[in-house]
Amino acid sequence: MDTIYFTNMKTEHRNSLEQKLKKLLKASGYFDSISEGELVAIKVHVGERENLGYLNPNFARIVAEEVKARGGKPYLTDTNTLYSGGRHNGVDHCVTAVQHGYTYATVGAPFVPADGVRGLGYREVEVAGKHFSKTKLAGGILEAEKVIFLTHFKGHIEAGFGGTLKNLSMGCASIAGKMDQHAAAKPVVKAENCVGCRQCYRVCPEGAITMQDGTAVIDYELCIGCGQCVSVCNYQAMEPGSGSEVHEFVEKAAEHAYSAADYLGENALYINFAVNITPDCDCAPWNDVPLVEDVGFFVGRNPFALDRATLEAVNRARVQTGTRYREKLTGEQDIFEAVWDAPQASSIFEHAQKQFGVELDYTVKEL
Repeated sequence: MDTIYFTNMKTEHRNSLEQKLKKLLKASGYFDSISEGELVAIKVHVGERENLGYLNPNFARIVAEEVKARGGKPYLTDTNTLYSGGRHNGVDHCVTAVQHGYTYATVGAPFVPADGVRGLGYREVEVAGKHFSKTKLAGGILEAEKVIFLTHFKGHIEAGFGGTLKNLSMGCASIAGKMDQHAAAKPVVKAENCVGCRQCYRVCPEGAITMQDGTAVIDYELCIGCGQCVSVCNYQAMEPGSGSEVHEFVEKAAEHAYSAADYLGENALYINFAVNITPDCDCAPWNDVPLVEDVGFFVGRNPFALDRATLEAVNRARVQTGTRYREKLTGEQDIFEAVWDAPQASSIFEHAQKQFGVELDYTVKEL
């Protein structure tokens, strides 16, 4: 049975949220394992442009300071997005990180895109899944000696909730790995946006893309649906195919999360920040009124047990009066399943337990 360390949001003189977080980090025992000179990835989500609900970068600063106190070399990291936006490539991603305060000046650690400039920097990791035998995980995460996941716990339209498991599954996957999870179909060309830059043509591993009258054309008999063309297009001319069914997506996410967690093993620490619990993911270019009151911080070594503990605590929290979903949140139910009218929030645990035998039992130690 895994121990989850927890602290609530109540503070007083000499017991600020910063001090409370430091107590959790110390209680985890994880930082004692960091050696002099080790590269320590701090996996964050800097938030999409126009979203102001993302995790405060000062939480990352506190963690970075603890890493440096042990002689480690921390760096902030995240993978580029499948969709076009402010984090679709490494250059735009770095700019967005700076705009949102994830800078060396604030955190004391540089931001390094985990899968490179165009999302092509990944390794294949074996997994005995229902949907996958291999996952495509970012090299900038797998190559670190230690990885600390900082996760803003909130809702997600497909997964139900976005916690550490989403930070592992979508967050550690390259753009091609994200497409593996999201799409059941091959990419399509949006011809009106194509500028004929030929980046998709150059990167296609199967030679399935040709240029006709200055516009990309896909030969679907050759296309293997790897998503590399989507990852290199900066003009929204290459789009993912239609998405998988929600239940299938959640199962795929569970397999990616397990793959990443299993690879990292004891070298990873997971922290859920159940604050500003918005209905939508930080990938959205907006942030709505939170669903419930702030709950607190959760720290653990088993990401599945950690997310389960956090989810159950959030479900017990008091509903915010200003949320547009207030009428749906009236009884004893999973709030995210109520918001999205689908039972996907719990199925990620069910699939991981059935497929991999993950441990879901936990005890909470409040500090």
